Amino acid sequence: MRTELLFATPVWIEDKCGVDFDKLKEFAYFVKSEDPKGRQVSNEGGWQSWDFIDDVMKDNALSELRDKIYEIAGRACDEWGFKHYSLKITNSWININGRGAMNRLHTHPGCILSGVYYVDVPKCCSGPFTIVRDFKDQQLKEHWGNANNFESWEGMNMNEYDIYPVADNMVLFPSWAMHAVGKSSSDEDRISISFNIIAHSDHYHEIYPTRQHNRE
Repeated sequence: MRTELLFATPVWIEDKCGVDFDKLKEFAYFVKSEDPKGRQVSNEGGWQSWDFIDDVMKDNALSELRDKIYEIAGRACDEWGFKHYSLKITNSWININGRGAMNRLHTHPGCILSGVYYVDVPKCCSGPFTIVRDFKDQQLKEHWGNANNFESWEGMNMNEYDIYPVADNMVLFPSWAMHAVGKSSSDEDRISISFNIIAHSDHYHEIYPTRQHNRE
């Protein structure tokens, strides 16, 4: 019997991006010192910066990371089957999560790809990044049994998947995938930089006459 896994949710993990994360760590604390209040969106506790747009990223400490995001996102979209397209980072922001900080379950509307780059990660217990199956698809277990009725939890039947952060790693995922960040139990800060990306079709160039093609 052949099994076909339909409508899979791709998640890309790039190990060891090679970005100067010490420089980014210094920049993160500098931004926080300039705006200690930050903002609250999905975060409970911790600190989150306001957005950096693409043009600003080119001219500050985020420039190296910006280039790496475009490189990795381009490879991901090629694997996803895209063609005749270009990408644009719409916004990025810094997260500094200490003990007790977390991010509620959410999505990123209006984008095609979202991601997170880990700048600095405590040795233990800073909370996983969790991808959650859409609620309408979480009926397999609840429909007839419980966790004890399954041999193992794998891609076909799992309802959530934990990714444990590692410094200098990047995670990319479809922006509509529900995700959350677990509560940190560490006394050290976990620092990350999140971002959103949109895709432009080269078949609608009259609509975007001034954009630069970042795939060349």
